[in-house]
Order: sequence, then structure tokens, then C-alpha cells
Amino acid sequence: MRTSSILFGVMAALAMTVSQAFAADPALTIVFAGNTYGYYDPCPTCGAQKLGGLAKRSTYLKALRQNPATAGKILAVAGAWEFLPEVSSAPPEPEKMPAVVKAHEALGYDVMAVTPDEVKLLADKKAAPPKGAVVLDQAPTAKIVTIGGKAVGLVFFPMPRDVSAPVPDKLMDQTARAASELRGKVALVVGISPWGALDEETFVNTRGGAVDVLLGSGGGSGFSSRTSKDGKTLWTRAYIKGKTVNRLDLLALPGQPGFAWKVGENFVAKVDPLDETVTQDPAVEQLF
Repeated sequence: MRTSSILFGVMAALAMTVSQAFAADPALTIVFAGNTYGYYDPCPTCGAQKLGGLAKRSTYLKALRQNPATAGKILAVAGAWEFLPEVSSAPPEPEKMPAVVKAHEALGYDVMAVTPDEVKLLADKKAAPPKGAVVLDQAPTAKIVTIGGKAVGLVFFPMPRDVSAPVPDKLMDQTARAASELRGKVALVVGISPWGALDEETFVNTRGGAVDVLLGSGGGSGFSSRTSKDGKTLWTRAYIKGKTVNRLDLLALPGQPGFAWKVGENFVAKVDPLDETVTQDPAVEQLF
């Protein structure tokens, strides 16, 4: 009982802090994590703070879901590369993968993307991908979810045969076409990419406005937000090892002629560190 009371108090304080940081009432809030690489505990190489961990991510998400400003309006997305580094053969503790799968399931994402290599890794450890996860294919796939009464189109970028080589133009064109087929059906088109920063930058600047928001993972630096040259695509990239959560508060959605993303005017972006101010969710922590 005491543990539950403490957790509730911390979550309430976190929710209040989040509310103060984002005073405007968002139309939609996107919470994104990727490139976790199989880390489930706070990062052991991140200094004294021990940033990250799935148990802290769970507390963070619960607080947002309880916050009146964002409750019912959150699109929580995870992946790709939540289980496996794209440039390495194994996560830090491969034998923990079944428990890591259960932890990700407990977080209740709206969307999760996993790569074929991650599926193979999990199978080797006698684990299946988290329930409802989308396995990236060699062609783009799309689905529609409803968040806060708004239809959101999701485009899962295809998995290149060689992640170390530039993504072929053909795959970029296929992905842009998959996104265009969602237009008129949804209020927002969100791309979920495992490609890495260089190919994502090429995509947003050469396939103008193909997606409204791009959630990027794979090689390259993480950042809170950038926009394409034409302002039509809002782009955020995950940091590594699960140390942080990327948050986009969309204060307005595209639809009006001439719409372009402008920070502080129609969106606010932030990278929230999962530091000592965020407690571990006991229900997730006990899985390990």
C-alpha cells in the first residue's frame, strides 16, 4: 500500500510538471521511443543519473495518460530497434528478451514497430514479438488508428535489405505513395522509420509533405524536432538506450491551405529524460 501511495504521488507531481511545461491544450500528443537496443534497466553508462529504463518509461506514460490536458489524446509509439542495435549482433542481455517483451507489452503502446532481425532474435530466445507489434516488411505498410476521436494514418517504412547502404529511390517512392493513399481518410499522416538520419532527411526534403510527422530511428543522432525545408513534415528522432522519451504536442493539425509546422505556434517539442525524478513502476520492474 505504501509503495502504491508513493508511486501515485510521484506520478501526480510528474503530471503537474508536464502540464506546466506544456500549458496549451494539444489537439494530439505523440510520445515516441526507439533505439532502445534491448536496454530495460536505467543505462549503466550514462553517469550518476542512471537515465532510462522501461519501468521509468511506464511511470512517464501513466502520468501523461492521467493528465487532463493529454488524457485520451496520446499516440504512444515505440520502435524500431527497441530490442536490437541495428549495427550489432545482440542486445546487452539476450537471455532477458522474453521479459523485455512482457515489459513492452505492459506499457500499452498504441503502435510498436519491430524489424525482421529483431523477430529472429526473439525467436532464438523463444519469445514472440509483443502482441500487436507490426513487423516491418520489404514494402511499406499502412494502418489507421483513432486517437481522441481523430483518424491518424500510420505508414511503416519498409526495411531495406542492407541497413548500411542508402535507401533506394524506389523504396522512398513506394513509401511516399503509401502515405498519399491515406490522404482524405485521416487528419494526420505519421511515418515510422528504421532508416537512420541520413535517409530520413533525404526523404522529408525530396518527397515534400508525404508524411506530416516522421518518427525516426536507426543510425544517427537523436533530436527533439526539425522540419523539412518546405515546413510540411515535422521530424523527430529517438535517442539511444531508452534514456529519454520524445514528445510532440501538436496544437493544430494539418488541413488548412498553406499549413506549415512552426514551433511554438502549432507544435511544441521536447525530449524528456527518464532521470531520478521519474520513479520505477513496480509492476514493470518486477518482470526482471
